[in-house]
Amino acid sequence: MGIVTVKQENRYHRSVIESGRLRDDRIREMEALHLPRGERPARQDVEVQTASRLEVRRWMRAVARDYDTATELAEAAGAAFRLPGRGLDDETHWVWDEALVAVYGS
Repeated sequence: MGIVTVKQENRYHRSVIESGRLRDDRIREMEALHLPRGERPARQDVEVQTASRLEVRRWMRAVARDYDTATELAEAAGAAFRLPGRGLDDETHWVWDEALVAVYGS
């Protein structure tokens, strides 16, 4: 037998470790394929409640200093809460008024 270099030893060591990992992965896959599957519970839809005007007003007044304009604040409220009605799509929605009051005062 010839001289074995450190590089060859390391390469062999890595190949042994890799083949062991592949074997373990295949065993886990086969076990997963043959596991008995139980009944899944029926899907339950979560009812998301819309935010009240008071909740949105309190939140806006608490974070108004972090926004430069009322539009940014209203859009952030639209992302943070589920607004009733058409929300930001309705230009007469109360969320716009609340944003103006929160940013610029009454």
